[in-house]
Amino acid sequence: MVGNLPGIRIGATLNMEADDPTLGADTYRCRIEDFSGDRLTLTWPSKRGQSVKLAVEDSVSLAMSQSGSDGQPTATIYLDCVVVDRLPPSPGNPVALVVVRVLAAGRQAPRGSYRLPVTIPLTECAVRESSYGAATWKPVCGFVHDISGGGLGLTLDEEVAQGLKLRVRFPVPMGSGEMAVTVEVMNVIDVNPGERLSKFKVGVKFDDATGLQRERMARAVHRSQVENRRRDQAAGRLHVAAIETAEDEVAAR
Repeated sequence: MVGNLPGIRIGATLNMEADDPTLGADTYRCRIEDFSGDRLTLTWPSKRGQSVKLAVEDSVSLAMSQSGSDGQPTATIYLDCVVVDRLPPSPGNPVALVVVRVLAAGRQAPRGSYRLPVTIPLTECAVRESSYGAATWKPVCGFVHDISGGGLGLTLDEEVAQGLKLRVRFPVPMGSGEMAVTVEVMNVIDVNPGERLSKFKVGVKFDDATGLQRERMARAVHRSQVENRRRDQAAGRLHVAAIETAEDEVAAR
């Protein structure tokens, strides 16, 4: 029941992620007009006065920020949905509406603990070093092996000390462009201790990332989870279909 989810109420504003053939993949504002069971009735999302094209069975993601008593963001609720109905304007309701069915819900804190395993090359990576009072940035080779809303897991060719700053640039998953940010080294693990050519697993947290950048990373993690779940479900359906086909062939012999 979507009504049991925190923050779901009539009039609440949501961010909808949808892929419009003309407007492109983007985030659009919409508002909850009604909810019942596993369904939400939303105002039709638009951008610069142009309505987003949505068809029945289109997949969309919804995000709703939650705040504490001090007004600071505490978490984001993500809803994985599919469009089930479209309601054009009528004399009784002059606003176009779209009805979605909620398939799954997830919660991501600003510094979320869930880390999405990835393999992403670093476009840029440099460690900050100080010598005689002057700061320099030394290039380091490596790649990103996991991401979250609060930090990254890096695999580097060189050891870096805890507490040092790194300047990194990398492609954000799910076609979300690149992100450049300064991070702080939290922990370092030597993957092959004692060997001449070793790799180092480095956990870092975002140091100067804005709230929008953190939200962008959390969204990318959620969208990747949704895509992985859809892929697994599709693979499961294909597996079941293959078994049924094989059983039919055996029965026909």
